[in-house]
Amino acid sequence: MTSALGLAGMVLLLATGAQAAVLRPGLYEGLMLAVDGGGAVSGSFAQQGSCTFHIAGRANSQGAVVVRTVGEGAAPSIEGRLSAGKEGVTLILPGGQQLPGCGNVLPPLIDTGLALDLTHKGAWTQLVNVSADKTALRKSPTDAGRAYVVRGDVLGVVSEKADLLQVEFVNGQGRVVRGWIAAKDAKAIRAQ
Repeated sequence: MTSALGLAGMVLLLATGAQAAVLRPGLYEGLMLAVDGGGAVSGSFAQQGSCTFHIAGRANSQGAVVVRTVGEGAAPSIEGRLSAGKEGVTLILPGGQQLPGCGNVLPPLIDTGLALDLTHKGAWTQLVNVSADKTALRKSPTDAGRAYVVRGDVLGVVSEKADLLQVEFVNGQGRVVRGWIAAKDAKAIRAQ
C-alpha cells in the first residue's frame, strides 16, 4: 500500500512538473513572448537599447521551441532553443553575442542557456512591429485616439476585430498600455 501511495505521489509530481513546462505569453525580463493556440511562438528581445532582435518558432509538446532569429537587414540568422520552466524561460542562442549591438550586452550564457524570469503575464497570441511612422493607440475601436505608437515599437496582440488589432504596449518603465490600432499599420513578427 505504501509503495502504491508513493507511486501515485510521484505520478502527481511528474504531472505537475509537466504542466509547469508550458510556454506562456508574457514579458520575461527583456523578452516579450507571444504564443498562439497552434503553438506558434514569436518573441522580441530588447536590452539596454542597443541589443534588440526577434525570434520565431513552434512549440512542441514538451514546452520547448526551436527558434530562429528573424529580422531585416544584415543581422545573422541564428538557430537556438527556447524552453519553459516553472518561473520563466531559458533562451539558448549559440553566437547570440554576434547579433548587432549585443556583443557587450548579452552574457556568454546566451550560448548555453540564459534564464529569464517572468515579469508580466500577457495574453498575446502574436507580436507585431509598428510599420507606419506613427499610428493612433485608441482606447476603444471607435475612439479617435490621442496616444500614438511609432515605427519599430513592438506590440502584443490580444484580439482582432475587423481591420483593428487590440494590442498591449509595454513601455520602457514596464508599464502596460492597452488599446486598438489599425491592422494595416503593423507587421507580424514570424518565421520567414
